Amino acid sequence: MTRFSAGWPPPLPPAMADGPKDIGNRRKPAEGLTEDLLIEILSRVPYRSLCRFKRVSKQWRGIISHPDNRKVLPQYHLQELTGFLYKRQHPITGCFLGRNFAHVSAGDSPRIRPSLPFLPDCHQFHLLDSCNGLLLCRRFETPESWEFDYVMCNPATEKWVVLPGFFGNWQTARLGFDPAVSSHFHVFHFLEHEIDGYPDDDDYESDGHVKGVEIYSSETRAWSHKDSAWGFPTRIARDSKSAFVNGFLHLITAEDAVVAVDVEGTTWRVIPMPDDPDAPAIDPAYGFIDLSQGRLYLANTDQHDKYRLSIWVLEDYDSQVWVLKHSVTYMHLFGVKYAHHGSQYHIVGLHPQQNMIFLVYGHDKKLMSYGIDCGKVQLIQDLGHDSVRPYLPYVPLYSDELADWH
Repeated sequence: MTRFSAGWPPPLPPAMADGPKDIGNRRKPAEGLTEDLLIEILSRVPYRSLCRFKRVSKQWRGIISHPDNRKVLPQYHLQELTGFLYKRQHPITGCFLGRNFAHVSAGDSPRIRPSLPFLPDCHQFHLLDSCNGLLLCRRFETPESWEFDYVMCNPATEKWVVLPGFFGNWQTARLGFDPAVSSHFHVFHFLEHEIDGYPDDDDYESDGHVKGVEIYSSETRAWSHKDSAWGFPTRIARDSKSAFVNGFLHLITAEDAVVAVDVEGTTWRVIPMPDDPDAPAIDPAYGFIDLSQGRLYLANTDQHDKYRLSIWVLEDYDSQVWVLKHSVTYMHLFGVKYAHHGSQYHIVGLHPQQNMIFLVYGHDKKLMSYGIDCGKVQLIQDLGHDSVRPYLPYVPLYSDELADWH
């Protein structure tokens, strides 16, 4: 047994002799940091830690939540792509079989339940689009009804909101949301020309050409109507991916162009496809656009070689000049000489932070990744032959302050 002398333990120093009350009176080191220095420190911490740090003090919460810091703090940057949401449907009856989530990230599992059970009557919701952590859904009054409204939800926080108004026509709808710019989201509901002889909603048919757009703003909490100003008849593939960048929603049309409209519906742009007069035209109806690392990308069958996939990028958005980023043979991707985009395979997304493309191929709907830099093809999982589009990329959004829920 250890024995202590009468002089042990030694007396405490005078500064500590009064106990912990002096410690509480001392100034905390963080209080001496300037706001600029604190922002610099917070910009380097992991995203989830940043969410916890909002509980440290009112000052920290104010700094983390302030709109001026959106472009600096990690919560406002694109986070890691965790996977793809998709639904399963009976191949013969078309009956809804459920929603699934395919993981593509090796990190922690995201806080998401693909069945979206927090939505009332969740089986009546159809997934339409995703953008930076938010989902746009179409909700039907009853399983037999054609009338629907739009619902926005955040699977990570399980918050949701119903947008005003009912619709009766299943037309193209897309979502625009960039938390690095604004906490407001926008929904674009495109209107198509009616075919003569079908004036009533109950007998509605369209020729597929866009005549205008209804835009919902979470800031005004209202829809606004704008007539199309693209200057030519425009058909948007309803299953095609859109890309929201620089305040514009971008889509591919069947008229050999990428078109864009801003959130106010006041500016309508047309970006020509990569132009090579010596090559056959790209089949735009099955092209693919997406946003990666802050730039707009386009992918489709190579103009010169139908056995290759080409990937283009707008290095300078204002110049509207496409630069060939990469090309790869279908043999390398799938082990076959040729594959048709839109029927035999689908491009479903680009990684938001890496040079990587995700594809779904074959009868069993194999989800695959292709590393542009390393040339590696990797099978992620079989989604099953009953899985159907859209395959929506999902990036968790854990902070409700990044989206308005009125």
